[in-house]
Amino acid sequence: MELLKSGKTKDVYKLSDGNYLLKFKDTITGNAKGESDPGGNSVVGSITGLGSSALKMSVYYFELLKKNNIFTHYVNADISKNEMIVYPASSLGKGLEFIVRYKATGSFIRRFGLYCNENDKLPKIFEVTIKDDERGDPPITKEILAALNILSLDQYDQIHKKTIMICDIIKNDLLCRGLDLIDIKIEFGIVNGEIALIDEISSGNMRVYQNGKKLDYLTLSGLIN
Repeated sequence: MELLKSGKTKDVYKLSDGNYLLKFKDTITGNAKGESDPGGNSVVGSITGLGSSALKMSVYYFELLKKNNIFTHYVNADISKNEMIVYPASSLGKGLEFIVRYKATGSFIRRFGLYCNENDKLPKIFEVTIKDDERGDPPITKEILAALNILSLDQYDQIHKKTIMICDIIKNDLLCRGLDLIDIKIEFGIVNGEIALIDEISSGNMRVYQNGKKLDYLTLSGLIN
């Protein structure tokens, strides 16, 4: 087993059969103020059991998406070892994140607070950001993605449609539990020549409220089974 990458929240290993193993960690990402933030670019601490809970939640949603005929990189998992096996995926450019915002909060308010208020309802705002910690994961438009040969216009449209479909499935599942999905980020890659959902789907990827209050990572994970 060969270590390919040691990331902020997961280590990635290459297996002898060509698949990858993701080893989940207990680390928390956050912003420059040291506050926990799903979109954070640095590790600001750790919570015992967070890796296991992130894996359990990811497995639940990958299985749910499979039932809805959504293609992902997920193969199987061993929760006792905090490990998930996935198909190898080629990145889009040097890494992109795809975000759906159902309500205004976080960086959306920091950028556009002149025109909206905290928790204002949004019409499924779709955004793309570049995975680039040094430059603060800058947003990028459809036209720039195409101009820089990161995504074709057709790939962008496919991913836009897939992102809304996936995030709505997750939002509806949470709604059935009395939970409100505020925003969520996901990633895609190319698996066997096809666009596939990759990485994880856990409390660290989303903001979820219950009765108007944001749920912490472990509390949210504990409500998903």
